Amino acid sequence: MQLPDIEFAHQAGESPTYDMLLACSRCATCLPACPSYAATLLETHSPRGRVQLARALEEGRLTASPKLLDALWTCLDCRACESVCPNGIHPGMLATEVRAGLQESMPFSRRIKRLILGPVLTHPLWLTSGLGMTRLFYQRTGLQHLLRGAGLLKPFGALARMDRFLPAIPRRTVRSRLPQVVPAVGEKKGRIGFFLGCAMNTIFADVTERSIRALTKLGYEVVIPRRVVCCGAPQESLGEMDLARKMARHNMQLFDDVDTIVTDCAACGAALKGYAALLDDTAAEAFTGRVQDFAEFVAPRMPAATLDLGAITYHAPCHLHHAQGVCKQPKTLLKRLCPGYRDLPEHERCCGSAGMYWALHPEISEDTLARKLRNIRSVDPRVVVTANPGCLLQLMGGREDGDTWDVRHISEVVDAALDKVMEKPEAGG
Repeated sequence: MQLPDIEFAHQAGESPTYDMLLACSRCATCLPACPSYAATLLETHSPRGRVQLARALEEGRLTASPKLLDALWTCLDCRACESVCPNGIHPGMLATEVRAGLQESMPFSRRIKRLILGPVLTHPLWLTSGLGMTRLFYQRTGLQHLLRGAGLLKPFGALARMDRFLPAIPRRTVRSRLPQVVPAVGEKKGRIGFFLGCAMNTIFADVTERSIRALTKLGYEVVIPRRVVCCGAPQESLGEMDLARKMARHNMQLFDDVDTIVTDCAACGAALKGYAALLDDTAAEAFTGRVQDFAEFVAPRMPAATLDLGAITYHAPCHLHHAQGVCKQPKTLLKRLCPGYRDLPEHERCCGSAGMYWALHPEISEDTLARKLRNIRSVDPRVVVTANPGCLLQLMGGREDGDTWDVRHISEVVDAALDKVMEKPEAGG
């Protein structure tokens, strides 16, 4: 496959990106944090390896090739390397920039990809209809159960993995269940906007409904814009920056009448908080400053409550812990609410989902998941809590026959705790 040379919009040495490339001291601090390096032990699949490849490419010492493409695409964009880098380098961002420049080399696959990342995700009805048909003709007819039981999907690797991570799809989305404005319960303390993530609105509609209900129980009126589209995270990670910018500009204009924007999807939150860098304008910067993750918003407002869930632990989504820097709030919430809380070893390490990474690079994804499962089993919990749809799917799909733990979104725990709080006055009477 012939790949074009990347034409950067600047000369080497004339950009902040190039300065970042030069800042890499090759100290290897990033290596233990990188899932793709841990799985392959290839320097080209490590953060510092990708930085050096990008530098060589920009300086003209390296030309584009399939091997270079493979090295760049094995990055999970988990941002763990950014959390440990002593020089403040962003290898994932650099890999994304170079990948975007290589798009022209794959005209056919790019057209297919842009069809999914563009029209399908900018028109929520398309996604909803597709999942609705999957539910009706694949799950409700019993076809899924039949194919799984007979093992007929095993020869088809990607399809088998997709089925493995596909839970029961709810009949109705959040958009169809709840009104555009959900009133506060009791005294109104404020008005917030809620950003509906694609997967959370559809596959995890039951969870997001509880997220919104929990916010109303805290006294907040919740506005759910109907015309919101994909946050742009898949487009940006796959190098389609023009689509990501288009979606960002569309979404920003829908939240003018609220002071705070909350989401229960870690990947969406990271993308929304990244609009300032993506668009590089003052309006985007103001928007970014109003975005908060569900746990980030709830933690300082949560009343005292005790919830008996037995042994419980927390897996931190990469795009919450590393990308957003929301590290303490989820654990603080869970420790306050659940006496059985136990710390998970390497709780901030990627589970291997990474959007569609599990389908594109199954070997690395499986290796990363296996490490996460070993850590979970060492804690022996009844419940594993997380805060991102990809993590929920990956951990649910990773459970084996001997595993007795359940996987829940943090909003489910918060909502159940708030129910207990609201029961107290009645019990006292």
